[in-house]
Amino acid sequence: MKIFADKNILAVEANFSRYGELHLFDGRSVGQADLVDADALLVRSITSIDESLLDGSKVRFVGTATSGVDHVDRAYLRHAGIHFVDAKGSNANAVVDYCFTAMAYAALHKGFSLTGSRVGIVGAGAVGGLFAAKLEELGVEVRCYDPFLAAKGERELEYHSLEAVLECNVISLHVPLTISGPHPTRNLIGAKELAALGKNAILINACRADVVNELALKLLLSKREDIMTVFDVWADEPTIDSSLALSIDIATPHIAGYSVEAKSNATKVLAGAFEEHFRLGTTLDIQAREENSAITVVEHTAGKLSQWSALLAAFPLIEFSEQFKQALRKGEGAEAFDSIRQKLLQRREFISKTLRRNTYSSDQQQQLSVLGFRFE
Repeated sequence: MKIFADKNILAVEANFSRYGELHLFDGRSVGQADLVDADALLVRSITSIDESLLDGSKVRFVGTATSGVDHVDRAYLRHAGIHFVDAKGSNANAVVDYCFTAMAYAALHKGFSLTGSRVGIVGAGAVGGLFAAKLEELGVEVRCYDPFLAAKGERELEYHSLEAVLECNVISLHVPLTISGPHPTRNLIGAKELAALGKNAILINACRADVVNELALKLLLSKREDIMTVFDVWADEPTIDSSLALSIDIATPHIAGYSVEAKSNATKVLAGAFEEHFRLGTTLDIQAREENSAITVVEHTAGKLSQWSALLAAFPLIEFSEQFKQALRKGEGAEAFDSIRQKLLQRREFISKTLRRNTYSSDQQQQLSVLGFRFE
């Protein structure tokens, strides 16, 4: 069996070379000619999967080590009889860490207070649902918009209209990109929705770029300086609209879901599905580079906001945003997408971080514990 895999899928050699002849490739440059003899294909979101790539190949299994699947033509795969699997939800904790860190920055530098604020979540699936659960455990009022889950009544969350969600102090987007069906999400947040944002609102997009109309967003930001924006996804990645990105408060190159834990989870999902599909019956052996799983975060002087400082020390989000913006100013934004992502290959989530107990009050310890931190 010939398996072709993106070289940046975590532990792909350790877990798939046992099954046959493993070929690694660069996800941005792989082409149809490379896959003529492939039996299975493992990719990330930077590789578009469609007929133009797979026509004439022997591929019968495609797996993406990502939660999003808008880079995959699933209708074509079904028609061609090619089995498909994604890793939906594998990066949920990493994305939630990203969102909390963005709010930490707002608390430290924008006068934001989570206490007394309402957080609106658009899309309450694996990521949005986890974010909502942690917020509610912290005593924060949460409003969720998810017409699919609301109809099913599957989650113990209170669902609202999109208009009600947009009234919140923080609005965080966590929907897949869809262009058809009863509730398409392309341009879900357009000029009308952006105009409805309240004073000093925080808008976070860590799902898919086309969920927000970028032209409408640029117009909004040219008129309203009170809105804080946090964007991790962009149209036409990696050659994005630099002028837009430079107007965003926190701009990052699609890294919200990047962590050792998320990538390990994704590899486990793909390996399990691969073994089941080909009826291999072997044992998973995920080599996720879990050494130093308990990492002590740089300590801070005790204070009423030190819990927020801990988040920014654990995940230096602003540093990555500034690196990205510097690259954009130099006309090197496309290169920065991959170079900054490479730095994040060793990122650990809050669940793998340890803090010194005596630095934080009991209330702060409780809050940080909800986010996954441990104490010594």
